[in-house]
Amino acid sequence: MSLLRDKIIGSAMQLFAQKGFEATSIQDIANDCGIAKGSLYKFFASKEELLVEVYRHRFQLMFEQVDRIKADRSLSPKARFVQETLNQFINFKAFKSSIKDFYELKINEDGAFSSFLQQIRSKMFVYLEESLIHAYGPGIQIYKWDLIALYIGIIKEYMVMTELVSSPFDYERMAAFVVERMDEMVAGLVQSKSKPILESDIMTQFVACGMKGSAVPAEEQLSEGITRLLTTIHELQATNSIKTELHDAAVLLREEADADKPRMVLVRALIGLLQSQHELTAILGQLEKLFELKSAS
Repeated sequence: MSLLRDKIIGSAMQLFAQKGFEATSIQDIANDCGIAKGSLYKFFASKEELLVEVYRHRFQLMFEQVDRIKADRSLSPKARFVQETLNQFINFKAFKSSIKDFYELKINEDGAFSSFLQQIRSKMFVYLEESLIHAYGPGIQIYKWDLIALYIGIIKEYMVMTELVSSPFDYERMAAFVVERMDEMVAGLVQSKSKPILESDIMTQFVACGMKGSAVPAEEQLSEGITRLLTTIHELQATNSIKTELHDAAVLLREEADADKPRMVLVRALIGLLQSQHELTAILGQLEKLFELKSAS
């Protein structure tokens, strides 16, 4: 990597932190580097590409710290998980401070930054999958994706609250507190033997597509969702007549999913019928959104 390219990235990081991404122009960055705007374009085709590099730099620092934590053999599995959680808090704060308009970034779904975020999200899922199994053992395999979703949600919400509440926070204590709550959730899930919400085959596909920088096509998600619906109906504790009726409704939904333009009046009527079984509610909510996306396309 050239020294000038490094200087451009460093300037972008500084200006994005001071002024925000939207308020910073390519000309601002070129002026800060003492170069012509045309010279900057030799390295980066757009401001969005620079944003990708700023984030790539931040994520590289985060994963370097992850590697150091993993290499510390003095840490027990649980102590390592606490340190990894602390690392999440510290780096989330660093991300927030590196982009002034962090929460207001407008992302082009077809742009380079969106593709990069999909790749990073998948990389994070793979990392957290290994992290949780190391902390709690292979017995959580069936729930690993739900636990990852819960963990990420907790981290994000706490970090938002630390920005809203003008009070100092002890991040080490917060990390230990979050891991204690994860302990409780893991124990509760394993004991309950509940059916997971995020199933392995769907999430594996989601992560694989993300690694390529692309989202799982809505039609594939729709097909997978209806297959999962049919499997869940088969496993319901209900009379054969009820299961047959539900199965027939799900088959009709599949026919609408295969159509070029689903008939949303029929789709909503079928979903209303299927919602008589509360075990199907979560799947049906996802399917309805996917049908709406397909209908609007």
